[in-house]
Amino acid sequence: MTPVERPGVPRRTVLGLALGAGGLGALSACGLSVDDTVRPGLEVDAAQDREEIQYQPEPPRAGMTPAELVQGFLLAGASTGSGLSVARSYLTPEASSAWNPDDAQTIVQAQDLPQIRSEGDGTMHVQTRVAARIDADGRYSLAKASDGAIVRFGVSRVEGEWRISKVQQDFGRLLPSSRVDQMYRRYRVHYAAIGWNRLVPDLRWIPSDQEATRLVRAQLGDVPGYLAGAVQTDADARLTVDAVPVIDGVAQVDLKTDLSSDPTVRKNFAAQLVASLMQLPAVTQVALSVAGSTLDLPGIEPPITSPAQFDFVEVGSPDGQYAIVREDERAVPVPLRQVGAATDTDVAARESPFSDVPTRWARLAVSLDGKEIAGVRGSGLELVRWFDDKTSVPVEQFATHMTRPVYDASGVLWVAGRGELDSSRLWVINTAVDPSEPDAEPAEVPAPWLTGRRPIAISVSPDSTCLAAISTDDGGGDVQIQVSGIARQPNGLPTSTATQSLQVAASVEQARDLTWITPTTLGVLGRRSTDKAVRPLIVEVGGQIEALAAVTSARSIATTGGERELYVTTSSGRTYSRVGASWSALGVTGTVVVPSS
Repeated sequence: MTPVERPGVPRRTVLGLALGAGGLGALSACGLSVDDTVRPGLEVDAAQDREEIQYQPEPPRAGMTPAELVQGFLLAGASTGSGLSVARSYLTPEASSAWNPDDAQTIVQAQDLPQIRSEGDGTMHVQTRVAARIDADGRYSLAKASDGAIVRFGVSRVEGEWRISKVQQDFGRLLPSSRVDQMYRRYRVHYAAIGWNRLVPDLRWIPSDQEATRLVRAQLGDVPGYLAGAVQTDADARLTVDAVPVIDGVAQVDLKTDLSSDPTVRKNFAAQLVASLMQLPAVTQVALSVAGSTLDLPGIEPPITSPAQFDFVEVGSPDGQYAIVREDERAVPVPLRQVGAATDTDVAARESPFSDVPTRWARLAVSLDGKEIAGVRGSGLELVRWFDDKTSVPVEQFATHMTRPVYDASGVLWVAGRGELDSSRLWVINTAVDPSEPDAEPAEVPAPWLTGRRPIAISVSPDSTCLAAISTDDGGGDVQIQVSGIARQPNGLPTSTATQSLQVAASVEQARDLTWITPTTLGVLGRRSTDKAVRPLIVEVGGQIEALAAVTSARSIATTGGERELYVTTSSGRTYSRVGASWSALGVTGTVVVPSS
């Protein structure tokens, strides 16, 4: 997929798309370790035995006070499998039948023990600081430092012993941070991008028992609001029986007959299921059926083991990428793979195909092939494009307070800023046409979720399906990091973002820049309440945060392909690369701009 190209007009850039239990413990500032590796899982029902070995909660004791009873229930409820049977023994039969923790919210607490007290009239009051919440759809949302929760329980005597007679309707579990990685696994559900052969991942947290069934339940749910309009699924698909057994490595998915009759929708949905289920270590292939009969998928031969069988491809890093090293006003392309070893002598020996880039254009981006540079002046009022034939074109002013521009993998140039009536907006420029043509003028991309916000930085995901933005209120407060899906025309040009966004990393109180690392991970320069200064953070979209070593005066962050290939540039223009747990200055003293959005 490439942007529109007018007949007879030479392309300025190469635009090939690279088709990517102890007690109730506290959640520490640096949190639980975060990586993009799929966690090991077990076959259906096998996790139950492991859960009993890892953590077997205690049943209620005779003579417990109401406060002890509630505390025991909270501890027992921080489990799955057989542990929930123990938790239910703290409840009356009526309360037990009404309490379904998998259909309610899990609260991850940010302190050692909750405060439990009586309100009188048989009501117990539990108060705790909140580190995160996991909703019934498996969405993990970090909380602000000031966030707290109050949960109320009704208690009454049953045969002389206190039991919980009422559980607050929206309450599922109160989970110590030490139990999160034991109870949950990170998995991606997948949606078909509208108009092209990409599967868009959406990170979910799945309890570690009956994982195949739980993962398919999540896949059968509605498209999340932040991706609406950018992806599609079969909204009518349902399981015949609410179970997905895994037998001899085969995940057996039997669907009801109301599955879409559209062969393309069926094919795409089958690919979604396969991509999601093949993450499970116990699954080696997927068998799809409708009411017991094998699902008809023309051209697809069993065994089904990969979405590639359905012509869906993974995002990879395209060959021939170049970074730009700017020393004073001289911009020099350097092959991306050579940036880490480049020196000032190497850069000085290279010829530059670009005219000078004045230092007042400080916010720079480079296309993937290194043939075009875009820059926004420090005032945020002017955007200029430089080409590798020593020409440059100023773009007629269309915005104020412009962010650093970014090129996506389709070659489209993005920028955010303020437009008419001082409203926040997104614009794109079709770089496939000559800059003098009307089709090269900035086109607005609707982003309703930016209304009333002030954009600070934007980035487009490696698969070009989502946009992430840092924004504040007009006063520079209320920092938010938001993600929204991108809808595109068949030719690849964006038409809009989703009407909604997903806020991630709510605990980040200050942020300067961000970059996509993987389709579900961001690199952010930000500061939480527990940090002394802004530092590089690895942020899961719908997950946790990992803090990296600080870089003094860090101003921008980028990557050349993963969290181990992160680059941070300081206010002095020096660029540092990640080396293990620390950072090392590159051999070039000029500012390095990598083709990373």
